[in-house]
Amino acid sequence: MKTNILKVVFLGAVALFAFNAEASGCGFSRDLMVGSRGEDVRCLQQYLTGVGYGMNMYPDGVFGPRTNQAVMLWQGNYGLAAYGTFDSASRAKYVELMGGYVSGVNPLPPIWEDSEKQSASVRIEEALVMIEDARDEIDDSNDDTSSAQGSLDEAEDDILDSVIAFYVEQDYDEAYDKADDAYENAEDAYDDVDGGNGDENDAEDAIDDARDAIDNARDDIEDADDDGADVNEAEDLLDDAEETLDDAENEFDDEDYDNAEDLADEARDLADDAVDAINW
Repeated sequence: MKTNILKVVFLGAVALFAFNAEASGCGFSRDLMVGSRGEDVRCLQQYLTGVGYGMNMYPDGVFGPRTNQAVMLWQGNYGLAAYGTFDSASRAKYVELMGGYVSGVNPLPPIWEDSEKQSASVRIEEALVMIEDARDEIDDSNDDTSSAQGSLDEAEDDILDSVIAFYVEQDYDEAYDKADDAYENAEDAYDDVDGGNGDENDAEDAIDDARDAIDNARDDIEDADDDGADVNEAEDLLDDAEETLDDAENEFDDEDYDNAEDLADEARDLADDAVDAINW
């Protein structure tokens, strides 16, 4: 709950910075698209943020993927062709929405006055995302998460200090450092919980090995059947192997990697047994 409130505060402040762009209007004289740069791009970003389409977009004057997505959402909402380029039809709709008033390129100075401020803001957002991910891992885990919870509590305290440093004290170096501490503590919490579920890579490798063994066994059984061998027992074992592999994949999806690996190993062994059971 604490991190949700902080995120609203942080992103809400960005929207407040952008409000003047909505009120004063922007002057656009060219199509804006991915790769475009300039004060007109910045003004567009501020406008979109101010009207609720760019809460995760920083008004840096560079038209990137997030700006493209925000433009698409805005275009779609007003019945325009939503392909993300701020074109002549979009400019006309913008002028209409502004009541025909535009004041030229936004006269406001850049929101990000220095690189330290921008770096701190980005790190705060990254830390908030990592905290949310760690919280989800803890909530979804059935294991003892007391150690992870301790790290997460530290992360939430750090991010609170970071937000205070950013907005109240305007000490952007301190804000960055505290956000960085928050990110690392949240990452520790995430890894602590995730690590308790076993090694994801080992489980994935075991599943791949089992799948290969089953495919090879199926080919051997089909060839043997064509040659007149008795494959009834082999087919039964192969069916068991496939069912066990399905169970392994389900456990993997549930992030129980230890059990997934064990089941995958069992499926591979059953596939090998199926080949051995071919009666020539």
